[in-house]
Amino acid sequence: MFSNQMLNLEESITLSDINIDVTEILSDYKLAIASREASIIGRKEVFMGKAKFGIFGDGKEIPQIAMAKVFKKGDFRSGYYRDQTFMFAIGEHTLLEYFAQLYAHTDETAEPSSAGRQMNGHFSTRMIDDDGRLLDLANRRNSSSDISPTAGQMSRLLGLGWASKLFRESKHLHSYKNLSKKGNEVAFGTIGNASTSEGVFYETMNAAGVLQVPIVMSVWDDGYGISVPKGYHTTKESISKALAGFQRNKKEAGIEIMVVKGWDYPRLVQVYQEAAALARKEHVPVLIHVTELTQPQGHSTSGSHERYKTKERIQLEGEYDCIRQMRLWILENEFISEEALEKIEKEGRAEAKIARNTAWKKYLSEIVKDRNSLHELIDITLLESTNKDILNNLKNELGSLVNPIKADLVRTIKKILRVIRSEDVASKPIWVEHL
Repeated sequence: MFSNQMLNLEESITLSDINIDVTEILSDYKLAIASREASIIGRKEVFMGKAKFGIFGDGKEIPQIAMAKVFKKGDFRSGYYRDQTFMFAIGEHTLLEYFAQLYAHTDETAEPSSAGRQMNGHFSTRMIDDDGRLLDLANRRNSSSDISPTAGQMSRLLGLGWASKLFRESKHLHSYKNLSKKGNEVAFGTIGNASTSEGVFYETMNAAGVLQVPIVMSVWDDGYGISVPKGYHTTKESISKALAGFQRNKKEAGIEIMVVKGWDYPRLVQVYQEAAALARKEHVPVLIHVTELTQPQGHSTSGSHERYKTKERIQLEGEYDCIRQMRLWILENEFISEEALEKIEKEGRAEAKIARNTAWKKYLSEIVKDRNSLHELIDITLLESTNKDILNNLKNELGSLVNPIKADLVRTIKKILRVIRSEDVASKPIWVEHL
């Protein structure tokens, strides 16, 4: 359940305490608005048939912005598919690339994470150049590629943290300056609260405590695992309580455990600053349990959370939406007038809409070009095939699509190959090449 206190819970935090100013706060807020709008638009794009599936980071924007503030060059992320705001904040993913990935644009310049090969929300940065040589990873902000199996990022996170420790401890590795700055790197992990119930999560946190590797592990806790409340999959309904025995003390090494509410912007900034400093300087693994988060649009485009959440729960989540709470905090502290804040919100939403329109036009122009090529090839095939009516129907069906996507083209090619499979048609090899 959510706290009944609206803003800071303990002693007040001044901006000088966390070394941020009003300009930075407002920039963070605008980014959160743009990211939320991208999530809202993305869901609509799926329902319009312009994308096949969507899973988004709405409700997690503010803690991800706080995490991004302490993510330095040389650091690595090993996370999961709701980290879009974080990727925007570190400058390694753009709104334009976000929508290109949603549409599965196969142009790697438009969609550099995977060139449309993975589902949306799978974020990665390049580790090698086009010739297969390692890039200067020590001076880049790095993200290992997300994978669909939940908690699959955990083993990789441990390996990345272990690598940093080895670079610090072994002087023989100090010459590899393109890979590490003598082990000054932190591996940042993210995971949903439900996936912390998987064995690999416990194994990784246990190993991190044993090895004392520099990882900062964030758990985005919105209370559910798809439709299942956390009381059914997490002991004491809290992963931080369940791992309390891992907590380090003065006599025994272990992990540091921090708990922070996901709608409390200044506290989040403070907690991430402390966690990153501890991991970076002392190589102590840190678990940050980010509680009281929300998921305004539900788990994904495959279902609605209104089916399993009560009206009271949904109303409460609306009140404690992290962006709404940050807005209240900004206005209560009189950092800016409400009218000026509304202007920022309008600009953030506009940026997301412009990115959507630009990405779709670029994607569609290439699809239309490919569709025209298929039409020309169908015309050639019609000259030889005895199945002219079927081929003409397929051509008309493809031409009638208002928003064609790559899958529509592939589906048409497969149908045509089945139609001409027993015919001696000269264009058959060309159809095969198009797959």
